[in-house]
Amino acid sequence: MTEPTVSTTALPWYLASSSVWLVGMTLQGFLVAWMLAGLLQVSAFEYGISRALIEIPPMLMLLLGGIWGDRSDSRKLLTITGVLIAIPPIIFAFLVDYISYWGVVLFSMTIAMMQSLSDPARQSIISRVTRTDIQRTITLVTVVTTFAGLGGFWIGGKLELFGLSNVLILEAGAFLLSIIAIRKLPRLPALRTSRTNLNSGLRLLWNLPLVRNVIALNFVSSLFNAGAYIVGMPYIVTQIYEGDAAFYATTMMWFTVGSIGSNLLLLLIMPLKYPGRLFLIFQLTRIVILVGLWFQPPSWLFFLLVMMWGINMGITSTLVRTTVQELAPPSDRTQILGFLLFSFMVSSPISALILGALIASTDPMTALLPGIPISLFIFGIGLFASGLWNFKSTRQ
Repeated sequence: MTEPTVSTTALPWYLASSSVWLVGMTLQGFLVAWMLAGLLQVSAFEYGISRALIEIPPMLMLLLGGIWGDRSDSRKLLTITGVLIAIPPIIFAFLVDYISYWGVVLFSMTIAMMQSLSDPARQSIISRVTRTDIQRTITLVTVVTTFAGLGGFWIGGKLELFGLSNVLILEAGAFLLSIIAIRKLPRLPALRTSRTNLNSGLRLLWNLPLVRNVIALNFVSSLFNAGAYIVGMPYIVTQIYEGDAAFYATTMMWFTVGSIGSNLLLLLIMPLKYPGRLFLIFQLTRIVILVGLWFQPPSWLFFLLVMMWGINMGITSTLVRTTVQELAPPSDRTQILGFLLFSFMVSSPISALILGALIASTDPMTALLPGIPISLFIFGIGLFASGLWNFKSTRQ
């Protein structure tokens, strides 16, 4: 089924909704890491366990979200999940005096489940609210929303000034604001005319070799590249650099600035004729960055390398998304994107357990080392066995 043309105001409203949504999610990610590693000072092994517990239940919700998104009006789905996700921060704001390990895990798990339910629909409708090529549209969305997400890090850095309860209320407010903007979109009814399920989606994915290979490579990359940042960075900040909440927020802001800068650069040179080649080349540049960080440089160089890491991961993640968006059939795009997001999520608990145990038995910097051979492996497989190097985009 072809995709209907939407009004010229659809993309700005989508950007507004996704931007304030990301402010809330960015703040959520910061708070979870800091409450566990900073306030409760749990061990790296316990932190890894918590990340695994937080991520496992949302996996099912992500696949359900992909199916639901293909069957229903995406605007209605995002409205419902926007209301539901705002409730836990409000409740938790009144319980901060009783903060505990299991309380944080349950709170974070609930937020992650609601995010997973909505993310496939939020990603898939990008193709339905734009009038330009998908490469530049996704890059623009990434730049705008990630820049807005800096606000979440800024608020997190002021945690001691604002207080945890007030910051949680601000998080809930961001989610509720996203609903106002999403309601300005036109109706976005399902594009499928027949029923879809998980098995049919898996068969479709298997019959799209390049999409299948991109998602598989993304999964491997997420294990020890994104995983090293998510699991290792809180302990690198607190144990190696003896940083506080402000230092951790600054670290995340520099990473985000790098991600924004990389996507601005992509926006200037897109559409790319061979996006897969750039994705694979950047696997090699990541090796240099990880080695530089492993040597425990002074704080100014540490921030610079973190920014370069953000540039690297910003480019590779955007290229993965644009490739899958371009190749996925419109009627099944939400479910295919659900599988892509699932590849991120299923890697998270695995890497959390492995890297958490690795940090606990050695030191935080060791979490950076597995990403080096993994990046080299992705480059080799991607070059010789995936078809990604020769993939030529048709959206030029």
